[in-house]
Amino acid sequence: MTQRLTLGITVGSSNSVAVAAAGDDSDGVFTQPSVLRLAAATPPALGAATGKSGDVVLEGFLARVGDPVDILAEDGSTHSAADLVATAISCLIDETSTATTEYDSTVACHPAWWSRHTVDIQRTALDRVGLREVTLVPEPIAAIRWLEATNGPLGDGAVLVYDLGAAGLTVSVVRTGDHASLLGAPVHTTDVAGAEFDLLTMRYVLANAAVPNDFDPFDPVVEEELSVLRERCRTAKEELSINTATVVRVRLNPAGAPSSNIRLVRGELEDLLRAPLLTSIDLIRDAVHRAGLDIGDIGSVLLTGGGGSIPLVAELISAEFGLPVVAAPRPAQTSARGAAILAADLASLAVDQVAIPLPAADTAATKALPSASLSPLPTVDKSRRPRLTGKQRAAIVAAAAIVLGALATGTVAIGTGAQSSPASTEHSSPARAAEIAATTGAGQPADPNAPVAATDPKAAVRPKSDPAQPGSPAATTVAVVQSDPASGQPVAPPAEPGAPQPAPPAAPVPVPAPVTVPVPVPVPVPAPLPAPPTAPSLPTGALTDPVDTVGGVVGTVLRAPGQIVGGHGG
Repeated sequence: MTQRLTLGITVGSSNSVAVAAAGDDSDGVFTQPSVLRLAAATPPALGAATGKSGDVVLEGFLARVGDPVDILAEDGSTHSAADLVATAISCLIDETSTATTEYDSTVACHPAWWSRHTVDIQRTALDRVGLREVTLVPEPIAAIRWLEATNGPLGDGAVLVYDLGAAGLTVSVVRTGDHASLLGAPVHTTDVAGAEFDLLTMRYVLANAAVPNDFDPFDPVVEEELSVLRERCRTAKEELSINTATVVRVRLNPAGAPSSNIRLVRGELEDLLRAPLLTSIDLIRDAVHRAGLDIGDIGSVLLTGGGGSIPLVAELISAEFGLPVVAAPRPAQTSARGAAILAADLASLAVDQVAIPLPAADTAATKALPSASLSPLPTVDKSRRPRLTGKQRAAIVAAAAIVLGALATGTVAIGTGAQSSPASTEHSSPARAAEIAATTGAGQPADPNAPVAATDPKAAVRPKSDPAQPGSPAATTVAVVQSDPASGQPVAPPAEPGAPQPAPPAAPVPVPAPVTVPVPVPVPVPAPLPAPPTAPSLPTGALTDPVDTVGGVVGTVLRAPGQIVGGHGG
């Protein structure tokens, strides 16, 4: 039966770690020195295992990623540092894989101080060796994921990650919560590093050892012994993180005097490391300032890297800032363990997205909704206007005759913009009804507020583009008014504010006797256009696509496999 796992990888300057998680507490951890051995007839191997004499040994390639100058090997060959990191990741995957295991997702960490250009170079190198499914994340993001998995949800806040490795110190501020990301640009230095601590410890041991002062450091035998002594001092430094004292054996010349043992206690080591560690306090303030925060905005400090296990580090940070300091039992594995948890999150996300089907009814409704909502609105053809029937023309002629007769008796006044007064409404006559019918047309309801078309020969030929009412057939109105009982002259009703004022009435003249006036042929006045049909009522709420709803539920901060997640871009 094939066991499905997720894999988290961290390639460090000194050691590389791979954590295979099976979804429970039984995680498999694999650690190898970051040393590559290349041979012509065999695949590359990661680790310091003894190989053939002709093998090419390469190390220290992590710090060279992004350098346009390739690494020169002992045999004269050149190698890209990004390709070497990709080869190391491939070796870790092959080493942790067996015939019965299959990785659903793989997440590899990169240093937080890498620029976006450097990350892109590493991404291209992974694709070049066939590792497109590997996702790259910054080391602090993976470390925060481990902290959240072990201590519970962190909520929205900020955590400072203090990563002290063999090649340098990186201080980062990470935003916690649903949108975990780096805040500001991390601060990186090589002056505070585990390798420098090893050198300080070796110098202290040599100063207290009974060795001759005239030894030649360039002698191949002495040089080899010094390399072994430095490794012993590194081991002693790690032991003093747990114990209070240890012993370091010193032997520079195997053919000379016997070796001597130097006892080293934790207090002596802390005195050696206190000065460089105090300089890191200023780096913490600088990183918080770059993130745009104050020290009070930091919730806690997480120690990662091999140097995170030194007790003096937590003591100095806690005493200086008064913040809680958290560290894993093995801080060098924190980022790799967090990467394995992120890989499990990514694998579960892919399973959830595939396992949720859409009902057939919902799918059909979803396809029908856009077509209904995008139906074209009806339009009105303004070029086609209704023609007057014979009855409508007869009504217009009859109304014109009545109006001319009323003009002769002085009961009707013609003006522009005059409105009917309440008195005229009360004393309406059949002539008024005829006027309204002549204006609106036969068979159509009359609008009491609409202007009545004039039948005066001079007013009926007003052009269509009359500024009094653009676009209307005629702008002249006819109003029924009362006559002045004293003079017998018509009295115009008060005009509404803003309407054009009628011309002042002329001097009173005797009312002539009714005469017969020939009725001119009126110009056909087209009936007003019918109101354009209103558009169908559309739903006001946004249409919700069931597919989008499902995607919203399944959403997560992780991206698809093979992408770069959470980089600060700096």
